[in-house]
Amino acid sequence: MAAPALSALVLGSAAAAQTVDPVPVASPAGEGETSQPEDIVVTGIRAAERAAIDIKRNSVGVVDSIVAEDLGKLPDNNVAESLQRVSGVTIERNRGEGRFVTVRGFGPKFNAVTVNGRTLATDNNGREFSFDVLPSEIISGADVYKSPQANINGASIGATVDVRTLRPLDGKRGVKFAGSAGGMYSELADTYNPEVSAVGSWKNDAGTFGVALAGVYSKQENRIDEFTIGAGHVRRSSTDSYYNLNGVRSGRIGAGVAPFTGISMPSNLSPFFFERELTRWGVNASVQMRPSDKFTVTIDGLYSKARFVEQQTGLAYDFAGGILAEQVVEGGEAVFQRYTGGFVDQIIQYDDRDVTTDQFGINVDWKPTDALRVRLDGSLSDARRRGKENNLFTTIRRKNVNLSFDRRGGSPIYQYAFSSPTYANAATNPQGITAHYYIWGGGSDIDDEIEEYRADVDWKPGNGPFTLSVGALAQSRIKTITADETSFAEQCAYCDSNRVLPQSLFQPTNRNFFKGEGGDIIRDWLIYNPRELVQTIDQFAAQDGKTFNPAVFSPAASSVVDEKVKIGYVMGALDTRIGDMPLAINVGLRYENTDYTSSGASRTVLSARPNGAGQNIITVSPVVPVGFRGKYDDWLPSINARLSLTERLLLRFAASKVITRPTLSDLSPRQTIQTNPGNETIRRGNPDLQPFRAKQAELGAEWYFAPNSLLNAAVFYKDIESFVTLVTTAQVVDQVSFQVTVPGNGNGAKVKGFEVGYRQSFDNWLPAPFDGFGVQTSFNYTESDANYTNTVANVSFGLEGLSKYSYSLVGFYEKYGLSARAAYTYRDNFLQVASGRNGEPEYFDAYGQLDVSLSYDVGSHFTVFADAINLNSAKEFIYSVSENRTKEYRQTGRRVSAGVRVRF
Repeated sequence: MAAPALSALVLGSAAAAQTVDPVPVASPAGEGETSQPEDIVVTGIRAAERAAIDIKRNSVGVVDSIVAEDLGKLPDNNVAESLQRVSGVTIERNRGEGRFVTVRGFGPKFNAVTVNGRTLATDNNGREFSFDVLPSEIISGADVYKSPQANINGASIGATVDVRTLRPLDGKRGVKFAGSAGGMYSELADTYNPEVSAVGSWKNDAGTFGVALAGVYSKQENRIDEFTIGAGHVRRSSTDSYYNLNGVRSGRIGAGVAPFTGISMPSNLSPFFFERELTRWGVNASVQMRPSDKFTVTIDGLYSKARFVEQQTGLAYDFAGGILAEQVVEGGEAVFQRYTGGFVDQIIQYDDRDVTTDQFGINVDWKPTDALRVRLDGSLSDARRRGKENNLFTTIRRKNVNLSFDRRGGSPIYQYAFSSPTYANAATNPQGITAHYYIWGGGSDIDDEIEEYRADVDWKPGNGPFTLSVGALAQSRIKTITADETSFAEQCAYCDSNRVLPQSLFQPTNRNFFKGEGGDIIRDWLIYNPRELVQTIDQFAAQDGKTFNPAVFSPAASSVVDEKVKIGYVMGALDTRIGDMPLAINVGLRYENTDYTSSGASRTVLSARPNGAGQNIITVSPVVPVGFRGKYDDWLPSINARLSLTERLLLRFAASKVITRPTLSDLSPRQTIQTNPGNETIRRGNPDLQPFRAKQAELGAEWYFAPNSLLNAAVFYKDIESFVTLVTTAQVVDQVSFQVTVPGNGNGAKVKGFEVGYRQSFDNWLPAPFDGFGVQTSFNYTESDANYTNTVANVSFGLEGLSKYSYSLVGFYEKYGLSARAAYTYRDNFLQVASGRNGEPEYFDAYGQLDVSLSYDVGSHFTVFADAINLNSAKEFIYSVSENRTKEYRQTGRRVSAGVRVRF
């Protein structure tokens, strides 16, 4: 038998038992219940496939699932990495790790994430849940509800992703334990990182009491090489104040450069090393009491802590200084520029994201009679992000250097170089480096607090084919963002860059930037200790009468959104027949009342002028407290039907009206102001937003043509009646033009597409030893008529997160104690941000990644394993408007892990 997943070892027949009723607090009614023999251990890849197929087959709604065996057997960092194998599901990666989930083209803001049917708090500014804080080892599976159902918590336009944790009464009697220890090698960082996990459970002989506990600890040190256009591309004219010099208009334009108007060019460019140290550990505990077969009490607790310590060490080509001596323009784009007497900054940015996510819940499941079932559930969830006081941004400057860039080679990495007329090897030479500015602190701490209470009653008159379900839910959610900022004047205490720093502070990084790629570029620069630099600058500042102070609380960048949601539903489910064909159907109506307040502070830019040294001097008004209130009601009908044409062939139909509430960051009145030349932006929320509302329908067919095999297809259609879009307008203050971006209610859109899935184990089709092979594939096509106009960039764009094509190919072999799997996932390019830097839309290019895993059983208690992530060394590419305008290009490298599992 192949090596089982850690949590699968103690689950016993949990996967089979959860097929019908996977979520006690939100289980679909009318699907019946099955009794499963206890003390049967299902392990390995085939068992995972079989369990996922059974969940889909027995559900009335459209549900796709992954189970613990699948999670533990893939080289997955978190749940998102495994969910991407589900048809119609893609993920958005952040520097090599899956963070957000997209379902049928709808990004994270359109999808609800619950744990055991309960809403889980998130440390993001909005509602979007980051899966990188949730270790996969502490869960037993996840269900993706693609069609809403009146009694399912979190119904939304995209999908509801419900993560399931361990339940001891679903496992074997007695004490069971599984553990794993290993290490991961990160290619670019050249480091080995520990990973340890353990799962234990106990169930008494009577099956009336059980305890389960799972824990995981891991530490990762990763390096990513990144080339970015930090402040995006901008359009400039030779008569802009940007090119003024000592009061002379166009004084920074060389004699050999012809006058130009509205030419697009990079505002700056930044190659840098991004290094992340992630320490992550999580614990999940569950206690269950079942004094009788009619009464069960379940108490769950989940705790996850992830600390992301990140340092970015790089160059910043700032074109706000020097003389533009040469320029080549093609198609309205500056593809080559050379500056003389300019400056290049070197930056180290240190960020600390310390995230704690927890959830506590209690559930009572009572069946006073065979016809009546009552379920009560209460939960508290909290997510806290800390670390802003540790954040540190430092920048030093080289003056009087000659610099250039060249885009004509067609590579995402522009050719770039700079030199000094007074010393050689400018990038790694510590001569002539001057103080510029630093920001100590800054950023945001976030608190997300959720209280949720619900009651569900199912009544099955005469224990017949009809079930009536009614229920209510009350939720309170408070999202608090506490931000710190420094004053604009203090940021620029050394913006004249006339204070030379000691050479002893600096040394080369001795890294090789984008080894083997990028052509004629600078591959190394200087590094320094940011805290020692700050101490040195503070000493000089005391001598020079200048002042630097840490960031302080900013009312204008902070906010509190308090949302209250009340829900009631009624649903009828019927098991009947059309002729000799079984039909299961449920029809429901859901009422949702949303009442929220949004409070913060407002400020206005009073004056803005360039200082002639590559910075703008900004004056803002005193802050004024602001507060808003909103309220709306929605009636949401739904229908799900499953018709069994034969024992192996099913048809499904679903239709519903759904809403997705605006993300909390959009409802917030908080405001951020960027003042760097060429990147002058103001962003704020809009508390008057209405929710996204849509009508949707789908039709699907499923053919279970052999044991452990499935061929399925579905077509879907969504008519979005209202949509939240980002609106960017120009606001001129004195000599500076700011791009002001605010979310607003816009026109709707239609989305349609289809998905196809195929999975099969060949144990009944091929002779030994080839009968160990199996395959799992999926393909998704989605298109939309959304066509919004970005007036700043004068381009149109569609829906964020929508990839037209996506697919996954998974092949596996499992026999003779050997288990092997190769998984390739691909998604087409998609719009990542509708209004990014300078108001331009930003796209994430097509991405495909290959992961492999291998394990071998050594006896009945030990397994050795090895996994490889991103074996094809795929790169992440983000571009602005079109593919020839790089925004970010990242090399994340390969990661390989190996270790041993033990089970008793």
